[in-house]
Amino acid sequence: MALLLQAHALLGLLLLALVPLLALLGLLGFFRPLPSRFYAALRLAAWVAIGQVALGFLLFFQGLRPKDGLHLLYGLLLAAGLHYLGGLEPGAWFYRGLKDPPKRPEVYVAVGLLFAVGLVLRVYLTGR
Repeated sequence: MALLLQAHALLGLLLLALVPLLALLGLLGFFRPLPSRFYAALRLAAWVAIGQVALGFLLFFQGLRPKDGLHLLYGLLLAAGLHYLGGLEPGAWFYRGLKDPPKRPEVYVAVGLLFAVGLVLRVYLTGR
């Protein structure tokens, strides 16, 4: 269980560094389209968050509980939000599935990443 806890903490620190960096780079989306490498990095961050949520629930079912139960909700929201933001790349799964896709999805990605920064901070602070 100690190894799972260390992996969960390491992924959390990685997200704590990666999400604000992506948000800063995503602000460029207000001015020009974001490159496909940005969306690849965003999808990587989403998979890191999904992995961390899976580890977190495994720890939860083994009896290790966070101090605040909202930690679980914030983690789920962060993972889902990053997953959907990564799918907003033109031609990606979520973008194609929209009835009326936005002409400038990078603006939504930039705003969504600013929200994700708040979520990653809340996840980190409620899990300690």
